[in-house]
Amino acid sequence: MIRIALAGLPGAGKNTFTQSARHWATHRGHEIEMITLATPLYQAQAAVYQIAGKPLDDESVQDGELLNFLGSHLRKINPSVLEEQFLLELKRISSRGLHTGRTLVVCTDARPADFAYLRQELFRLVMIDVDPETSRKRRVLRGDLSLGATDHVTETGLQPADADLIIDNNGSLENFDSAVWNLLDGLPT
Repeated sequence: MIRIALAGLPGAGKNTFTQSARHWATHRGHEIEMITLATPLYQAQAAVYQIAGKPLDDESVQDGELLNFLGSHLRKINPSVLEEQFLLELKRISSRGLHTGRTLVVCTDARPADFAYLRQELFRLVMIDVDPETSRKRRVLRGDLSLGATDHVTETGLQPADADLIIDNNGSLENFDSAVWNLLDGLPT
């Protein structure tokens, strides 16, 4: 089983990476599973909008400010809340018997606070490098309800030295897609 965890600024291209990875897996005969650390945050975001009388129609819509707030405060209440939920989901994936030897598990949203236990679970850390202004423009284009600050405590601390692999996403979509395929082809199975 190949395990990778994607890290990068909001709007760096983590979701785009997962789309390319799905396409790659189909063409290379691999099974693929996506796993998200922030699932509890997205559930809380949906609940807040529901309570406010403005339910979200699209689960991919993000309120960056709210997600940053929720992440900070949930971790204040229980520092390992995201880890606990993540590990339960990872166990579920592992118990499903997808072990053909050709299974790719992608954690789509690693943050510096998560790196230690991701490494314990044998994930390789892939940093998606992007210019902050490009990141901001992408978040505007995808329709984020608010743009979380890229210097918020939940977003800071990622250093290239932390990553096992770095992939650049400052160019075209085609260049990024090609870089994703090359990266995945280079991983040992």
